Amino acid sequence: VEATTGAKCQVNQYDRLFKAEEPGGDSDDFTNDINKESLKVIDSAIVETSVAADALRVMAQISDDNETSEAEKMYHSDLTYQFERSGYFALDSSSREGNLVFNRAVTLRDTWAIPNTKKSRQPKQNQQNNAGKRGGRGGQAPVVEDVRRIALRAGTILEAGPHPEADSLIVCKLDCGDLNEDGSPSEPRTVVAGLAGKIPLEELINKKIVCIANLKPAKMRGIESTAMLLAASNGKDGDDETVQLLDVPSSVPNGELLSFEDKELGAPDAMLKSKGALKVWDRVKAKLRVNKNGEATYQDDDTSRKIMTSGGPVKVGSLTDCMIG
Repeated sequence: VEATTGAKCQVNQYDRLFKAEEPGGDSDDFTNDINKESLKVIDSAIVETSVAADALRVMAQISDDNETSEAEKMYHSDLTYQFERSGYFALDSSSREGNLVFNRAVTLRDTWAIPNTKKSRQPKQNQQNNAGKRGGRGGQAPVVEDVRRIALRAGTILEAGPHPEADSLIVCKLDCGDLNEDGSPSEPRTVVAGLAGKIPLEELINKKIVCIANLKPAKMRGIESTAMLLAASNGKDGDDETVQLLDVPSSVPNGELLSFEDKELGAPDAMLKSKGALKVWDRVKAKLRVNKNGEATYQDDDTSRKIMTSGGPVKVGSLTDCMIG
C-alpha cells in the first residue's frame, strides 16, 4: 500500500484469549493460561483507498436500512477483507467517516504455539537441532495461506458400492498412494460419498480422481470416511442435477500432491481437525470452480488458478462454469 495515497484506519488484532488449547490443563488454574496479548491495537494502519470507499458505502447503506427487514439488513461485519499475512478482518460497528476500525476475526494459521514451560529431557545436541528447525520466530509456525494447507491428492477408485444404511450414499475403496512406515503400500482408504444415483457405480471403478486427503475422518451412517472426493455440479436440484468427478490424467501417480497454477507447492497440515482448521477447507472450497474450458480452478482474488498435476490441468467431463465441492 502506498502510504501517501492510502487511507488511515485503526486495526484491532484479536488473538486467542488463552495461550493453551486446554486452559488449566497443566496447573488446574485456567487464569495461568490467559493470553495477555490477545488484543493488539494498531492506530495508524494504512489500507487501500478502495477499502475505505467500500466501508463508507456499507456504512451509508446501514444508515438507510431502518425500514429493511431483519433478514435483509446489512451489518458492518458483512464487509470483510484478508489483510496480507495477518488474517481476515471485518469492519467494526464503531467506524465513522475518517475513523475506520477493522477487527481481525480469523488468523491465517490455526496453530498453538508450543510453550516452553516444561524442562526438556532431550540431550543438549537434540535441543540445538530442534531450535534450528523452528527458526527465528519464537517457536511459532510460519504463516501458510489456506490454499496451501489442504492436501489435494490424486487417487484411483478401486471399488464402489451402495452404503448398507443410506440410499443416498456410496462406499468406495480409494488408492491414495499411502505408505506404511516401512515404505510398503498401505491399505486403501474408505470413502463415503453422496453420489448414489448421480454417477453409475461401474463408471467409478478404476477412475483417477482428486480427493482431499487431510480432513479429519468422519463417520457417515456408521462407516468412517477417511477422504473426500471432489466433484463438479451444475447446481440444480434433484434429478436435474449433473455431477461429475474431477478428472486426473492417467499418467499421474496415486498420492501426488496437486498444486495451483503459479503458486508454490502446498505445505498441507497433517490433518485438519480443529473447528478453526476445518474452516480452512470451507474457505478454499468456496473459491473452487470449473471455468469455461472445463478446467478445475481456484479463484484467488482476481486471478483464476488452474489445479495442476504433473500430467497437466485437472478437468471435468462436460460441465463448465460451475461450482466444485
